[in-house]
Amino acid sequence: MLITILTMGSRGDVQPYIALGVALKKAGAQVRVATLLNFEQFVTGSGLEYAAVQGDLAKVMASEVANNARQADNPLKFIRSFNELKNYVFDLQKDFFAACQGSDLVVYRPGVSIGYFAARELGIPSVLALPFPMTVTREYPSLIFYDAPRLGTGFNRLSHKILQFFG
Repeated sequence: MLITILTMGSRGDVQPYIALGVALKKAGAQVRVATLLNFEQFVTGSGLEYAAVQGDLAKVMASEVANNARQADNPLKFIRSFNELKNYVFDLQKDFFAACQGSDLVVYRPGVSIGYFAARELGIPSVLALPFPMTVTREYPSLIFYDAPRLGTGFNRLSHKILQFFG
């Protein structure tokens, strides 16, 4: 069985999926990890198959658009910045889709939802693997607002809804 894992981001974003891939390989699966070029040695050094995804996330994250997203002080500014960042993501989709070819299962992280659509197009199952809680709660804000001011239980609940919408 060939399982393809789609991931991107920083090393901290990618590493949990490599750990998952190593565990799946130990369980007997063939595992391919599709991610950005700067993680090729990390993937192959872990004994997993690598599928290249073109792009330089560091350059994008250093851009004015990404700075605007990080500095967004309300959900509308965040959504506007996120929409500008989507153009970069669209360029990555062809590589992620190509990596899914020949797979029996696609595992993808939030933000790489092409995994769901590629699997559906290919007639195979997919799994959204969450590295953080996505359950709506009033107790604390969602991951994307972790360093924002605490605005109460209503905002906490809304912040999770926003994350689910974009995840």
